Amino acid sequence: MHDEGSGFPIVWIHGFPLSSAVFERQTSIAGFRHIRPDLPGFGRTPPDGTDASMESYAREILAMLDEKKIDRAVIAGLSMGGYIAMQLLRDAPQRVAGLLLIDTRETPDTEEGRAGRLKSVADVEANGIGSVVESMLPKMTYSESLQPEVRAIMETSSKEGVIAALKAMASRPDSSHTLRNAHVAALVVVGDRDVITPPSDAERMVATIPKAEMAPLARAGHLSNYEGAQQLNPIITAFLARHVLRPEHEA
Repeated sequence: MHDEGSGFPIVWIHGFPLSSAVFERQTSIAGFRHIRPDLPGFGRTPPDGTDASMESYAREILAMLDEKKIDRAVIAGLSMGGYIAMQLLRDAPQRVAGLLLIDTRETPDTEEGRAGRLKSVADVEANGIGSVVESMLPKMTYSESLQPEVRAIMETSSKEGVIAALKAMASRPDSSHTLRNAHVAALVVVGDRDVITPPSDAERMVATIPKAEMAPLARAGHLSNYEGAQQLNPIITAFLARHVLRPEHEA
């Protein structure tokens, strides 16, 4: 768990199979408190030995907010973290002051996608996380020069954490209705070279969310916040100034 800076809190929820390290480049955004948890079995957090779901991950985040006595926060989710952000919006909308949805999608897995995840579960159970890292790494960034450092982040994932997350993603619900009824502003970010959750997914979410803006990042892959931080950080700063800080000051 990283808790840095001061100001209005942003909770950064990482994707799969990653850790809070993927948001380190966002902590330079001034005027905000940056809270970066590692989900169970990822980064510095050991696996908890239980089955996971988007609901259980969301409960972890809410418990953390309660422990820190934070009533409301901007919720930022990358990829799988976006699924958790949408679950938080569904379970505790009063705690969500704004949404940053980064290279994610609101729809559930297709039957083919679900079968692929369960096949990966069997492989990880038998052989460890190596095949997941090797298959996903080339899709994470458009620039090959970043892949060694992204590999290092991915390799901090535990076998148990990866298996739990794969099962959780395979069973995640459709969040279309949740987004359609969202009452907070959302910034939908996507790398223009993302082949995992391409710009068409971002466009569909922007069309669904009543108060949404889209931020396409040039020459960036799935980890667009990491690869395109210089583009993204000023966009986030301006978005939050308009939709989170200003309403608070005017209240």
